[in-house]
Amino acid sequence: MTSAKALETRRRIIDATVQIMLTRGFPQLTLEEVAKQANVSKGGLLYHFASKEELLMGVIEEQEARQFKQYQVYREAGLGEMEAFVTLQANHDEEFHLDIDTVLFLLSFLKENEEFVEERKKQVNQFFRQLMDSADPVETMMIRFVLDGLKMSEHFKFAQPSKAERKELVERLLKRAREIDLASDKK
Repeated sequence: MTSAKALETRRRIIDATVQIMLTRGFPQLTLEEVAKQANVSKGGLLYHFASKEELLMGVIEEQEARQFKQYQVYREAGLGEMEAFVTLQANHDEEFHLDIDTVLFLLSFLKENEEFVEERKKQVNQFFRQLMDSADPVETMMIRFVLDGLKMSEHFKFAQPSKAERKELVERLLKRAREIDLASDKK
């Protein structure tokens, strides 16, 4: 069992990693710099993450865990499956506005870590299969792809909708999500 202190140290390391990538870019992301920013020794960092690759995997896993936890919060608050998903994706502030060098590195990193990627795919596929099993699969995919496109346009600041257009888009998606949830509840 991991101690509270170890979990806190791990969180600080991950937070420091994200902060460095966002503020200084990937080239400045070194284990030494992460240890310094997280206020841990390099040995302490290596205890939690044996390499830069493991550290990046930890960041991705932490982001996934945060999203899943927030999804659960929405579900416990009474939102249906689809409404909780739309709310999560639409309200999720894009934390990772990464420069192109970082994006390219992450893509090549993921390509070289097939087992890690396959586990992510399995989890995402399982989540979307559950959504599609409870609703019209095509509508589920349409909503997902609209949200994916919205996130991409906002992340890369490419053909972004205005604030009013974004608000209207999200409102329509939420309305349709509620209708889908109601229909699936009646089954």
